[in-house]
Amino acid sequence: MSPRARTGGSDAPPQRTPAAAIAATEPSAAAPAPRGRRPRDEAGGPVHRALDVLDLLGTPGGPSALGVVEIARQLGRDKSQVSRLLKLLADAGYVDREPGSLRYRIGTRLFAIGATAVDRRLRDEADAAVAREAALLGERVDVGIRSGGSVMTISTAAPDSELRAAGWVGRTVPLSCTATGRALLFDLDTAAIARIIVPEGLGPAGPAAPRSLDELVARVSDERRRGWSLARHETDRGLLSLGAPVRDSSGTVVAALGVSGPESRVDPVLDEVRAAVLRASSDLSRALGAGVTTSAGHTAARAGPPPTSSDAVSSLSTPPAPERGAS
Repeated sequence: MSPRARTGGSDAPPQRTPAAAIAATEPSAAAPAPRGRRPRDEAGGPVHRALDVLDLLGTPGGPSALGVVEIARQLGRDKSQVSRLLKLLADAGYVDREPGSLRYRIGTRLFAIGATAVDRRLRDEADAAVAREAALLGERVDVGIRSGGSVMTISTAAPDSELRAAGWVGRTVPLSCTATGRALLFDLDTAAIARIIVPEGLGPAGPAAPRSLDELVARVSDERRRGWSLARHETDRGLLSLGAPVRDSSGTVVAALGVSGPESRVDPVLDEVRAAVLRASSDLSRALGAGVTTSAGHTAARAGPPPTSSDAVSSLSTPPAPERGAS
């Protein structure tokens, strides 16, 4: 037994964690940062350099993968330094190397972390948003996400009955006849909407709901252009609701926020309610990273309206079986 083993040491060098290994990389002479790119504080050392690499690979609208030379050039770093960082990040699962190429892309581990973080943040921020807006407006406020051909409520608040509001969490209603449901379709073109709606049909709805896929697509297109949706007498006669999309850091619609109530109360203050819905959905989007500028100097772009498909879509009948209270 070696003296190191007797004293609790080891003949082999201690295994480094990914973070420790990154911190151990010594900087080499680096090229000056390209003009327009905001460099991180060098006091952060190799950790900041690793974050710069991840920011660059995750730039919205940028290439899906980059090679070592291109990464080094864009970051103004030494190629050998960047190569070492990428190897360590790949070993830890934060980046993946494309099979058969020398290019790197964001790794699956970051996707898993990001999905968990967005889900938790969305639910936490949604709870605060619906409570605040319900108190201000005096109407029920919901946040929903898409589940197949339906919108599922994940957070809701109503000023007159906490029990009634809580009972809506987890409930699903058709996308086609609700303001929040149609707002969830803003990123999709005709073919994508058809793939979601056709298998389940339009579902039960009120007297003014869309009666065909063509009519649904036309309403989504009009509402997408103005940035918010309105459903009047669509889940039940006398019910009016407004909704707007909630976007994440990539600009993708991940949820929708809506307000609903009797038409007799909501219609006279429609402008005020619309402004509140747009403000609250925008605040919630910012909380999820929408519009945030990265260290690489890029801002997540808001997803633009998709092109309208010219594919023919078949009509779908809608049985008049209204469900009360959906947004």
